[in-house]
Order: sequence, then C-alpha cells, then structure tokens
Amino acid sequence: MNKSTAEKPKGKKRAFRIVFLLVFIAAVLTAVYIRVNPKWKAAELTIEPANRFFEIQSLNPDGTTLETRIVPPEGYTRVPVENGSFGEYLRKYPLLPDDIKLPVFDGSTINSSDVAAVFDISLGDDGYQQCADSVIRLYSDYFYETGQFDKISFMFSNGDVCDYNRWKKGKRMLAFADYSFEIPAAFPDSSEQQYRNYLKEVMRYAGTLSLQKESKVISPDELRTGDIICNDVHVVMIVGEAVNENGEKCYLIGQSFIPAVCFHIITKTEGKEVTPWFTQEYLSKDFFTVGSFPFNKNDIRRWKDGF
Repeated sequence: MNKSTAEKPKGKKRAFRIVFLLVFIAAVLTAVYIRVNPKWKAAELTIEPANRFFEIQSLNPDGTTLETRIVPPEGYTRVPVENGSFGEYLRKYPLLPDDIKLPVFDGSTINSSDVAAVFDISLGDDGYQQCADSVIRLYSDYFYETGQFDKISFMFSNGDVCDYNRWKKGKRMLAFADYSFEIPAAFPDSSEQQYRNYLKEVMRYAGTLSLQKESKVISPDELRTGDIICNDVHVVMIVGEAVNENGEKCYLIGQSFIPAVCFHIITKTEGKEVTPWFTQEYLSKDFFTVGSFPFNKNDIRRWKDGF
C-alpha cells in the first residue's frame, strides 16, 4: 500500500469527525436557542356557572370591574387612588361573570367556595401562572400598559435579574439549576408577543422566594394596594382598600395557585358573614389565614418601593 492510499481512510475519518463536531455544535446551539426563547400561547379557558350555595356580602353581580362588582362594607368608603396608578388599574380591571367556577389553564374548572370575583385575565397554556407568577403578571402588565418599561424587571429565585428592556434587545437568560447568565440569543423585538414570551421566562424561574428577596417586611398598619402577604409556600396581593370614619381599614385580597387558575378575589369565611373584605385588625394578628393558607404578620411585605 502506497502512502497516498493509506492517507485516504485517515482523511475520511478526519472529515467525519469535523462533520460530527459541526452537527453537534449546531444541535447544542439549537437546543440553547429554543430553551432561552420560550413561546407564550394563551390557553383556552372554560367558563361555567358555579351556583353558589351561600351568600357573599358586598357583591353586585352586575358589576363588570373590581370597583363595580365588590362594594365597600357598610360604613366604609374606598380609599382614593390617583389617575394612572396601580390602584386605579386594579379597580378598573375587567372581571369574568359572577358566580363561575375558577378557570384552569388546561381547560378544566375548579368549584372553589371562597371566590368572590374572577379577573378576566389570560393564562398561558403551560400552567406557569401560579401564585407568585400571577402577582408578577399584574405588576408587569401595569408597567407595560402604562409604558413604564424600565420598571419591568424581576428577580429569579437564584437572585439573578431578568430585565425586559434587555430582553427586547435580544438578550436572554440561560438557566441551569441554581445558575443563570445572560447571552445574546435573538434579534431585537418589542412586540407584545415577545413581551409575553419574556413573562413566561420570568415565571419559569421566579417564585415566592424571589418575591421575598425583592420585598421588605412592613407593619400591618402600613398595608396598601399592591403590597403582598408572602411566605415560602404562598403569596397573595392586596388589590383594594376601604376606610371608615375612624380610620379603620379593610382590604380586598387576590391570588392564584397550583394548578394555574385565573387571578381571583378571596373571601373571609370565618365568623357569621362570608365577605371579601379582610379587616386591618384581622391582618394584624400574629397568625391568620387567607383562603386556605396560613400566614403570620411578618409575611406582610412591600415589593421594591411599592405603588
């Protein structure tokens, strides 16, 4: 065998290795691109009547927004809000019809007895929009709809930050277990679809732990709309407040949970009346329950600078 004949198999092996390496690199890059570029798709929700077997106080079934569906209890008036504020945004939030089962992301429903009103809010078809995610969604949607894009920035549970303005420029977060880092992985895109994609990524890696890291404990008498009650297991949000002539306040509280359901207003079922209003006195206890979740007064928190 001459030298040129012997070199041919070696050349074929080298070429095969190069092709294999290029295919492997292409496959890795494709997998990374898919991983860091999630696609949000709205779930098809089912709306069906619940047929309540008890009366919830302070409800106007014909109301179509939070402000018109749930009226303040006797002797109380709603706390004034500024035009364009988060408080006004929540008051004007459209609601699904009264007395329905909770729509679940997979098309099923849950007949929950402590639901006073259900937000007309979309869910992704993958089930990410759970308790912390629904709070993040409302915060973020408010900033997005009011053009405050620089405020759309959320922490992952590992402490790293995912920023929407950088996302729009094509920056993406590659996460593995407790580690994540930013990479350039897309073209600039400021479409609403890309905004939803961004939120899906945040919902993958944020949660109650990240909300705790981005918030501080406040006293119950500081509570206002936009504040959260959050522990390692669950989080709910203050979505409205009313006050009487003595300065005593009461609050509306909203949540989502697992499986991902539409954000909704919880009722307080302790005592003689079933009401969506939680008093300041009740939330000042060392330990209290909201829905089926126990909290203590050190779980009352304000996200960043609040609203």
